[in-house]
Amino acid sequence: MNNIDEIKKINDSKTTNELKELKTLSENSDKVDVIMNPVPYIKVRGFADGEKVRDFTGGERILHGFSTKLGGVSGGWFKSLNLGFKTDDSRENVISNYKLLGESMGFDYERLSLPDQVHDTKVIVVGKKDAGVGIVRENTHLGIDAQITNVKNLPLIVFTADCVPILLYDPIKEVIGTAHAGWRGTVNGIAAKTIKKMQDTYGCSPEDIRVAIGPSIGPDSYEVDDVVVKAVSECPYLDKAGSGQISYTGLQDIYGVIAPSKNKDRYMLNLWKLNELISENAGVLKSNIFQTEICTMKQHDIFFSHRYTNGRRGLQAGVIMLK
Repeated sequence: MNNIDEIKKINDSKTTNELKELKTLSENSDKVDVIMNPVPYIKVRGFADGEKVRDFTGGERILHGFSTKLGGVSGGWFKSLNLGFKTDDSRENVISNYKLLGESMGFDYERLSLPDQVHDTKVIVVGKKDAGVGIVRENTHLGIDAQITNVKNLPLIVFTADCVPILLYDPIKEVIGTAHAGWRGTVNGIAAKTIKKMQDTYGCSPEDIRVAIGPSIGPDSYEVDDVVVKAVSECPYLDKAGSGQISYTGLQDIYGVIAPSKNKDRYMLNLWKLNELISENAGVLKSNIFQTEICTMKQHDIFFSHRYTNGRRGLQAGVIMLK
């Protein structure tokens, strides 16, 4: 048994309850499936289903999933499947975690294309030359929060620890994408801009694009101040009649993305719903938007949560690849 297997065995022996919790989460959900292979990851039901998204053998034409924090080799705050090179975890541990996740999901971790992720809205078109950028080669994708490609066997990744990971897939043009949507990226339209980039680059039709909104902080957990609410009210990517700001009443009653908090001058923001609405406004069909509805803060034993740990955490990820 090599060192990776030894450390993983020790970590796994200490996460029995978390693994049971993850299995229960899957059994109680009609939106996701948990694959234990042996590193657990989450697939979104419906996202890769149907005639348009299967090959002639009946198999899925894409690989996709969202990792948890279980099944890796990292310790301390990063226990155990930390995928973040920007953390204080050792590079050796992070590489081992990528290798374990790749073996479980079925992708070559050395071909991953890693974005820098700075809470901006820049979208990059990834080609064959980008395979391995940020993992086995220097990360040249600086200032990038979203990626798209039509290259097969080139896995794209998006990192989160409460922010919204978004996976995109057009089964007609065979194009995939990832987007990292914190509140800033969300209100500045990263979902819409990624969809537009797919249109402009590959001729995708928005009504053909499928969107999966992954595990992230939920509407009952994400408390924000009036600065964030103001930014949401000014979001130009919502379908609003007229011009100017949307009122708080509109955000609450019409769009359902804001709710009152029990704390004074604070509000509860629904990033899941907000990204869904922005995707719809960009032309994606409501029936093609898939929500996992898994809150990383509530499920902090299974996922890394920045808010729950006050920043002492690793990173999980969403991965998608054309086969």
